[in-house]
Amino acid sequence: MTLSPRLQAIGRLIPPGSRVADVGTDHGYLPVWLIEHGISPFVIATDLHPGPLEAAKGSAKRVGIETGISFRLADGLEAVSPHEVDTVVVAGMGSETISGILDRTPWLKTGIYRIILQPQSKIPQLMDNLSAGGFRLTDQHLVEDGGKIYPIYEAEPGHMKAPQGGGRYVHPALIERGDPLLAAYLTEICNKLTRALGGLEQGGGETAEKQAEFALALRELRAANS
Repeated sequence: MTLSPRLQAIGRLIPPGSRVADVGTDHGYLPVWLIEHGISPFVIATDLHPGPLEAAKGSAKRVGIETGISFRLADGLEAVSPHEVDTVVVAGMGSETISGILDRTPWLKTGIYRIILQPQSKIPQLMDNLSAGGFRLTDQHLVEDGGKIYPIYEAEPGHMKAPQGGGRYVHPALIERGDPLLAAYLTEICNKLTRALGGLEQGGGETAEKQAEFALALRELRAANS
């Protein structure tokens, strides 16, 4: 099984021997790859819809995998028990969907779990929701796939003060490590913030607060990219 660069980057963050839940597994490529390469002895592949779950079963069958993957039709982690896994992957979804899945899984906050998140949108909102929901970020990674740069976050149960400014987009570890994609990623975010600021009309209340939020993030990210 050959993975896309995005899924391969996620797979490389999973320690050998991990028991994994892949939420929204789609075609099941990640679970199949983890079993095929001997990284995980057991993977739970969940999906909300029967079609993708059947496609995932087909992916496993095509490479001859008959054991090691449990396919479950479920919304998020509702069909997963706390003792079954130690690593949870929620990738390829919007931040609101990811936050909802975490909020509906209280046992994730009470154990020792490695959580890998790959949001597709509204990253600042995810940061706020993680902080309020009892999770803390431990790292951030970047991967380029199909001409787009994707952020991947590592999280765990714990306390985290809600990030402010540029921290709502970029984890300090990413800057300290000097990721080769960092400059391009910062430029992309700065361009988005510049457009967002230009689209806000002068006004009071929520608009003024949003302008101040975007302006602070823009200043800090430009400084990090200088």
